[in-house]
Amino acid sequence: MKLRFLCGAHREELTKSSGRAITCWQDGFDTGQMFYEQQMWQEALPHLGCAFETSEIMITTKALEASNAYELFTSSASLLMGAFGKLGYVEPCQNIYSITVDRLKREIANNPAAEVFITKNLNALYRQIQELDILADQQNSLSSFAYPHTFAAVH
Repeated sequence: MKLRFLCGAHREELTKSSGRAITCWQDGFDTGQMFYEQQMWQEALPHLGCAFETSEIMITTKALEASNAYELFTSSASLLMGAFGKLGYVEPCQNIYSITVDRLKREIANNPAAEVFITKNLNALYRQIQELDILADQQNSLSSFAYPHTFAAVH
């Protein structure tokens, strides 16, 4: 399953325009959240994926104050992981988790002043992945599927 939601041209446009990136994130997140709340997880994926990638662009381009950008990034990742989890897509869920944790850890190294705030976001992700692990384990006890407990980074 592809974990690329933005095309090159769209990515470039969002990198050049902070205002456009913020609007794109808001539209993608709101639409994805609406589908998610209606349990339409497959429909939510492209919107949440777009919001996730856009929020990472906003960190890179400093489109927002750092703490706000980290919050949007973490919120986007969380909802995207949730949608993948609801659909039983374990590997993409793990990949989003790894991408997010790796990026936030790099941000701590680059911005030590934000460590407390970033750690709060990381702890929320750790709790979520543990909850997803528990749900997957419960589902696996009812089926023959094995759940891999590896969290390798995707580069």
